[in-house]
Amino acid sequence: MVVNLSRYGSLRHSGYDDIDSGKTGQGLEVEELGTTGYNTPIVEEVSLEIERGGELKTELVRGLSQRCVSFIALGGVIGSGLFIGTGTALSAGPGSALIAYSIVSVIIYFTMTSLGELATYLPIPGSFNAYGTRFVDPAFGFALSWNYWLNWVSTVAYEAGAVAIPISYWLPQVNFAVWGISLMAIVVTINCITVRGYGEAEFWFALIKIIAICMFIIVGIAVAAGGLGGHHYGFEMWRYKKAPFVSGFGGVLNTFIQAGFSMQGSELVGVVAAESQRPAKLIPRATRQIVFRLAIFFVLSVFIMGLIIPYDDPQLINMDSGNDSGVISPFTIVFLKAGIKPAAHIMNAVMVTSSISACSSGLYAACRTVHVMAMQGHAPKILGRTTRRGVPLYALFFCAAVTLSLWAFNFVGQGIVFVFLTGVSGVAGYLAWASICVVHIRFRMAWKRQGHKLDELRYRAPLYPFGPVFCFVLICVVIFGQAYPSFQNGFDKITFFSSFLELPLFALFWVGWKRWKKTKVVTLDTMDLDSGARGGLSFEEEDDVLAEPSGRGFKALALK
Repeated sequence: MVVNLSRYGSLRHSGYDDIDSGKTGQGLEVEELGTTGYNTPIVEEVSLEIERGGELKTELVRGLSQRCVSFIALGGVIGSGLFIGTGTALSAGPGSALIAYSIVSVIIYFTMTSLGELATYLPIPGSFNAYGTRFVDPAFGFALSWNYWLNWVSTVAYEAGAVAIPISYWLPQVNFAVWGISLMAIVVTINCITVRGYGEAEFWFALIKIIAICMFIIVGIAVAAGGLGGHHYGFEMWRYKKAPFVSGFGGVLNTFIQAGFSMQGSELVGVVAAESQRPAKLIPRATRQIVFRLAIFFVLSVFIMGLIIPYDDPQLINMDSGNDSGVISPFTIVFLKAGIKPAAHIMNAVMVTSSISACSSGLYAACRTVHVMAMQGHAPKILGRTTRRGVPLYALFFCAAVTLSLWAFNFVGQGIVFVFLTGVSGVAGYLAWASICVVHIRFRMAWKRQGHKLDELRYRAPLYPFGPVFCFVLICVVIFGQAYPSFQNGFDKITFFSSFLELPLFALFWVGWKRWKKTKVVTLDTMDLDSGARGGLSFEEEDDVLAEPSGRGFKALALK
C-alpha cells in the first residue's frame, strides 16, 4: 500500500487500520516533499510503498489547499441546479420557492456543523460514509456509500444533459448529445490529473460562478427596483394570478426536492478532508464559509427571480412539462429583461463552465466514494487502485461509464428522465444529510461514554444536540411529505416514483448487506474513536499546525 507521510512523519493520517500496525515501519525510505507555505501542500507525491501479500495498492494524496477546499465545496453546489433547475422551483410560485430554499439552507447549516466536527477530528477517506461503518453499523455504512455514489452519478448525468440548454441558446440546430459527450470528456480529463491540479481547476471554475452570481444579484435588484429595463416590479409577481403559492401546500413540499437537489454538494467538505493539507485548520473555516455563501447565493437569487419572472413565463424552464425546447435559464431571462443582451450571452457561457465544474466535482465525489468502498471490501478491489499521483483511475472510469449510461436515457423522453434524475438525486442527498446527523449523534454518545472531554475537539457543532435532531426530523418530514403532492390532484406516478424510488434502494442495500455479512450495530463502548484521528497527528502536533501563520501578503489577501 502506498502511504504519504506528512512532515511530522506520521503513518496514521490515512485512517486505515492496516497502516497502524508496527510492521509498516520496517524497511521504509521516506522522501521529504513540499513545505508548509500558504498554498503549498505538506504532502505531495507518493513517498513510500509497502508491499503486502504480493499486491501493490495505493491511496489518496493530501494536496488540497485552503482555498481549494472552500471552493470545491462551493463549486460542487453551484451548478445547473441553480442556473437551470430553479425554473422548476419558480413554476410553483415565488413564495413556494423562497420557503423551500430557505428551509433547505437551515438543514444544510446544521448538517454542515455536524460534518465539520466529524471531519475535523477524523479526516479519513470516505468521510461520513466511513463514519457510518465505524459509528453505526457496517451495513449502514455500505448502504450509505452506495446511496451517495448513486446520488452523484445521477447528478453528473443530469448536468451532462443540462449543459445543452445554455448552448442551444446559440446553436439550437446541434444535437444535444454532442455537448453531453464533450462535457464528459472534459471532466474525465480534469479528474485524471493530480488532486492538486483538480483543486486548482475547481478554484477558478467556482470563482467564475461566484462573480457571475454577484453580477446577477446586482442587476436583478436594479431591474426589480425599476433602475434597468424600464419597469418597476416591486412585489408585483407575488400578486400575479395564483402567486405566491401556485399549488398550495403540496407545491411547497414538491419544491423541496428541487431545492435539495440544487443545494446538495456542501458535504464535499467532508469528502475532501482526506486530501486537504491541514484539516484541523481548513475544515472548520470552510464549514463556516460555505453555509453563509449558500444562503446568499441561493436564497437571495431565488428571491430576486421571484420578483421579476412570472411563474408561468413560457421561457421558464420547467422539466415537469417533459419538454424543454425553446426555454432558457431564469438567470438569462433577468438579463434580457434588463436590456443587457451581451450580459445574457456571458451568463450562458458561465452556465456552461458551471456545468463543467459541477460535473467535475460530482465525478470527484463519486469516484472517491467508490474508491474507499473498494478499500473496505464494499466494491470490487480493482476500483481501489490509484496512480502514483494518488488518482483513483479505475474508479474514475467506472463512474464515468455509469454516468454515460444514465445520460443516454435522455434519448428516451428527455424531460421525464430529468425528473427522475432530479428526484433520485434529491432524495439521495437528503438521506446523506440525515445520515450525517445520525452519525454525529452516535459519535457524541460514544465520546461521552468513553470518557472524552469536549475540549479535545478542535471544532464543536453549535446547538448540539438540538441541531442534528431538528435537522433529522425536518428531513423526514420533507422526504415523506412528497406523498402529499403525489396524490393532491389524483395519483401522479412520475412524482411519486421519482420521489420514493431511492428509499427502497437504500433499504435493500442496508438489509441485504446485513443479512449476507451478519453485521451488528457498533456499541458505544467498542466504537473506534482513535484510528485516523487528527489526520495522524498528536494533539501537540496539531497545535503546531494551528499556530502556523496564514499568508499575509498581497497574493494571499487577494485570493481571500
